[in-house]
Amino acid sequence: MPFPAGLIRFALVLLAGLLLLTPMMLSPMPALGDFANHQARFWLLGGGLAQMSTVYGADWSRAFINIGGDLLVRFFAGVVPGDRVGQGILAFGILGPPLGVLLLNKRLLGWNVWMFAFPFLAWTQTLLFGFVTFQMGVGLALLLATADTLLPEGAGRWLYRLAAAFVMLAVHPFALLFYAALTGGLILGPRLLDHLASRPAFLRFLRQGLLLIAVCALPLLVLTLTAAHLPGEDKHVESAPVVWTEGLTRISALLSALRNYDIRTDLALMGLFALVPLYALVRRRLSLHQGLFAAAVILGIASLFMPKAMAGTAALELRIPLMALLAFAASLRIEMPTRREAVAAAALLATIGLARTADVARHWARAEQDVAALRRIMAALPPGRVVLPLRHYPAPDAVAAAPLGRYFVDDRGQFTQIASYAVIWRQAFIPNLFSARGKQPLLVLPPFNEISVPEGGPASIHVLDRPGYPVAESQAYALKWRERFDYALVLNADLPDQEGPLVLPPGVQKMADEGFVQLLRLPLAERPMAAR
Repeated sequence: MPFPAGLIRFALVLLAGLLLLTPMMLSPMPALGDFANHQARFWLLGGGLAQMSTVYGADWSRAFINIGGDLLVRFFAGVVPGDRVGQGILAFGILGPPLGVLLLNKRLLGWNVWMFAFPFLAWTQTLLFGFVTFQMGVGLALLLATADTLLPEGAGRWLYRLAAAFVMLAVHPFALLFYAALTGGLILGPRLLDHLASRPAFLRFLRQGLLLIAVCALPLLVLTLTAAHLPGEDKHVESAPVVWTEGLTRISALLSALRNYDIRTDLALMGLFALVPLYALVRRRLSLHQGLFAAAVILGIASLFMPKAMAGTAALELRIPLMALLAFAASLRIEMPTRREAVAAAALLATIGLARTADVARHWARAEQDVAALRRIMAALPPGRVVLPLRHYPAPDAVAAAPLGRYFVDDRGQFTQIASYAVIWRQAFIPNLFSARGKQPLLVLPPFNEISVPEGGPASIHVLDRPGYPVAESQAYALKWRERFDYALVLNADLPDQEGPLVLPPGVQKMADEGFVQLLRLPLAERPMAAR
């Protein structure tokens, strides 16, 4: 007796989802951009504050947006540790966007060959940056848009959209933008070009479009009028001014949704991936949901004019290209002329997605060695200490020869926030835990707020041996290492610093060396954290 087609499809989707989680199985607490910093905050909000009540606190009036993960941690507090919830958020950040594309595509266009492409869409720059709340918001926007298609026209559907808009803004502001774009595409419908020739249809689109704008703008208006703090208020956030992308950077940002660790691998997989829709286009077996396709085009054009930084948030130019790609993927339907061609196309798409996942997995598996080195060195760090994260800045040739998973797109370090795990593992204070007003509910208490910034990366090791060493505004706390810190964690220590080796100043002692990370004992180490 043959298996039902629906059961086979469900089994294939389940298998694909499990395979997408392979990198997390190899590295459950990965060195993944901002993720470690988010994990430390999640751990604190999920119960760790009781152990560090003299250092950190929570003030939920500080933030109204970008707190989807924090709210989940708060909901599960006392039941599931915050860092475990954070791992679940990362898993959804991996699975949510491609699964949302699959479900929306299936709902609008039915089962088709293109649905085997969804695993390829999981791995993006924003995920590798560790933007887990953004990833969660994007996936949730797709799921809510899918649910929208199940509702009948009328006031109830618009009330649902209003509620969804408030939820999306709380999770992430870009999630609200994406939800608005998807809903706009649904309003335009699958046969947009046919309807535009009709005056009544055009007027209906116009009325519903204006209503959608009002519905999605209302949460922003409420936020502006009622929020105690708005993003970008912190004066030490270097990304607070508007910074615009220039020249080819605007074009390269369009590819960010498809870029991972190595441009050669990325281009090869992208080329193979494009063969299926191109073949279907030539054979006239490709069709579109025209409304969603229009939304994708508008998002793509808008991304060209997106600043790199604004209102205390950086890497803005990478967000909209992903949303444009996902909207485009959800709008596509591919039907092959024969069953044989359909099987071949599905196999090719699935294989490419598997290859991309395997490439990510091998980078995460190697980077797990860096996380393991940090775990080992924690044994030499007494609990409850004031820790200064520092790093080596290697020359470009050393970066090119760095171990897999240490760097990714544009030579960006995956490890820059990994010192945040010291908060979870040793209840240590670090100065750059995410605590921006308007974006996070975490509060740094006095006197630690005097050496704390709401976000930022580790300073150079040479703040220790070169008086007056120039640092960014968000790293000014590092110049107070003699007066306020008692240990230093040196990251990327197995790659030579481009300005030369560190000369240990008097009173500074190397306590442990695990290659990637070193632990230095500073002169104030005799004083416990409570005495600061």
